Amino acid sequence: MNWYSKRFWKVLSIERLLWLSLAFFAVFSVLRYKTVPQLDVPNVILKDSTNHTTQLSELINGPTIVHFYASWCGPCMKELPAIAKFRTTALGQKINWVFITEDNESQCRAFHERYNMTIYRLNELQDAGVYSIPVTYFFNSEKKLVKSDLGTWDWENQELTNELNKLINE
Repeated sequence: MNWYSKRFWKVLSIERLLWLSLAFFAVFSVLRYKTVPQLDVPNVILKDSTNHTTQLSELINGPTIVHFYASWCGPCMKELPAIAKFRTTALGQKINWVFITEDNESQCRAFHERYNMTIYRLNELQDAGVYSIPVTYFFNSEKKLVKSDLGTWDWENQELTNELNKLINE
């Protein structure tokens, strides 16, 4: 094997190493940021608009949707008006809604006034194990997690309405 061949295999090894590390990073990113995080409900401590602290587990009463969002998140801002509209439907009124953000108090007040929703705050969404938003969790009347998704939901979709209605009545 001449010097050129040895150099070729050395370069090829470095290239393989780079591809391998890129693949590892891609898998890590997908698993961390595209997987719905496990929500440790009893250990999530929230603040309301009066700075009163409460556990998330205390807010889950009956069928409950827990929705994480942030004002800097484009998909979240696109989804909030659809959620507000859905909340006014007969099915939406049967659901207890918990909105959680890391926004500051003035942003929370503005969203409360605009959408008439009680918003709870965390210092950082990572405190609840949430690394990507929006993320939505649906708990049934027994406080059991029955549906969760990362990303926006199509709140006008009849299939989602049927699924939520079925989950509520189980």
